[in-house]
Amino acid sequence: MTDLPFLTNLLLAINDLLTSAVLIVSFSLLVYLVLQNRYTPIARALAVLLGSIVVVFGGDVLTQQVQREETLHILLRAQWLGIVGVPAGYIHLADALLDFSGQRHLRRRWSVPVAYAISVVFLVFAWGTDLVLRNGVQVQPVAQFNAGPLFWLFTVYFAIACLIGLAASLRVRQAALTPTLRRRMTYLSLTFVGPAIAVYPFLVIPGPEYFVPFALVLFLVAVGNVAVMLMTTVMVYSIAFQGLPLPDRLIKQDFIRWVLYGPFVGVCIALFLRATPVLARWLGLPEQVLLTAGVVMMTVMMPLFVNRLKPYLDALVYAQDHAEIDYLRALPRNTFTQTDLRSLLENTLVVVCGALRSETGFVAAPDDAGGYTVKMLVGSRQVVRRFVNDHPLVDLIERLSRLPPRPAGDTPPAETFLRVEGFWLLPLRAPNGELIGCLGVAYPHDTLGADARRLIGALAHRMELALETVQMQQRLFNTLRGLGPDMQSLQHLSTQLEQATPASLQTLEADVALLPEFPQLVKEALAHYWGGPKLSESPLLGLRTVQRILDEQGGSPTRALQAVLRQAIENLRPDAQLDPSAQEWLLYNILEMRFLQGRRIRETADRLAMSESDLYRKQRIAVEEVARQLALMEEAANRVAVEKNL
Repeated sequence: MTDLPFLTNLLLAINDLLTSAVLIVSFSLLVYLVLQNRYTPIARALAVLLGSIVVVFGGDVLTQQVQREETLHILLRAQWLGIVGVPAGYIHLADALLDFSGQRHLRRRWSVPVAYAISVVFLVFAWGTDLVLRNGVQVQPVAQFNAGPLFWLFTVYFAIACLIGLAASLRVRQAALTPTLRRRMTYLSLTFVGPAIAVYPFLVIPGPEYFVPFALVLFLVAVGNVAVMLMTTVMVYSIAFQGLPLPDRLIKQDFIRWVLYGPFVGVCIALFLRATPVLARWLGLPEQVLLTAGVVMMTVMMPLFVNRLKPYLDALVYAQDHAEIDYLRALPRNTFTQTDLRSLLENTLVVVCGALRSETGFVAAPDDAGGYTVKMLVGSRQVVRRFVNDHPLVDLIERLSRLPPRPAGDTPPAETFLRVEGFWLLPLRAPNGELIGCLGVAYPHDTLGADARRLIGALAHRMELALETVQMQQRLFNTLRGLGPDMQSLQHLSTQLEQATPASLQTLEADVALLPEFPQLVKEALAHYWGGPKLSESPLLGLRTVQRILDEQGGSPTRALQAVLRQAIENLRPDAQLDPSAQEWLLYNILEMRFLQGRRIRETADRLAMSESDLYRKQRIAVEEVARQLALMEEAANRVAVEKNL
């Protein structure tokens, strides 16, 4: 290669780098596609095209380093596994696109296995005969075969498959009803020839002598490699996520993040490894030293660079919602969690007890079950447990609620404290005066001095602020959890409308889980779980999960719906290691007693030690959780159905 002109050597080096870059980009896109959307026919067909590019360019990378002629011939023939895969992949993709748009045709179904069979035949010819390839020759510095008698027949098959795929993408674009789907199909049509350009063996055509200067051929190959990287990336973005229940902005964000952490970092590392020998000769340093230093620098610098670049790319994705997304991203850092609350209460109690020379103190606050519990204590646990057993917190809170509120900013007067058996108790109140807990300190003296009351009052204000903040956050989180099924349904509906075709609109109305009244339907079915028209005539009978187990239930739709509801409730059963007083166990117990066991409201409330009004409120939350579980089960059933139809 050193005897070649400088321009040729330069172009060869550039093409080596670009070949590695195309391999990295294609492999990264293939892995991402398989991980994210392997269940849909469109994604699987596209995976065939990407896999073919990986095989061909992987072979190119290996042939650049091979030293034995026998190995070179094997690699050149093995690349045809990827070359013959592209026309079959195009026909597979065309069939999947037309199916997606509702243009199903039974006769066209046979075209996919026929295309793969034809590709296998050409692969056998290319691997074991001279019908497609013949007379392996060394055309310096690129090794290639000559075209065999059937090579031109393969070219016709290759071209026809590409045209079929392009025609299908244009037909789907015409059938698209929304600007989003039409825009994606436009991108697909413009980049559809990317895999064909990538794998077609152009260098087989000229034979041993080129009709154009070799430097021009290398330049065209370099331009083609750059075009292939861009076109395959846009092609994957255009259709890889068709059928996923995700809004367009989330698809863009996930795709950009993957490109940054996959192809971008991989290409940078490959370029550095290829440039290391040149830099070593130029600087006069050992290659191993530069390689070690560069790996260390790139390991540290690349994540920092990606993290710096990602916010700017996200700003383009969330151009309309930038302020909301930034606030939500900062929310985890600003949230005052239960762990933060326990830490603050513990530190405050330690300071209070230390200042009063007391060994024991506690803070009580409302729990999820509607009662009160000790949120934090310092000192002797036995002393606090004995005190709480002798004086239930509910009774203490009732007595504390009758005490006068303490003035803001002043030393709390003695009458704002309650003394009970060696403990001094101070009510903790929200800004609106509502009682949100109490502070208790074991202090044996009959009176509290002004300094002690001033210190307790100042620190109690911090506790009140923390308790009120956490309670407000908990109410907000509960609201968001209740909105979860609705938000998920809206996102799913929005995605279906973005990807709408006439065929998809015909099935949209039949999707029961997307109906706005879906939670109400679940509530009515649970209320009539043991029989009634709200169960036997429920629209939930149309759920795919119900239809799937119909035969298992003796063909009875009612029993099938009962089984699905029972499974949804069972999915909400918490782990056995979870605290029995946790909110999750309370919701599960309500569902089991009220619906699976059929107990009355009064009996359930008595067994769970809660008021009827609180039971109704918790029951509503529990039913919403069942609706969410049913929606998730239905989504999983839809994925299984899609996979079976492949």
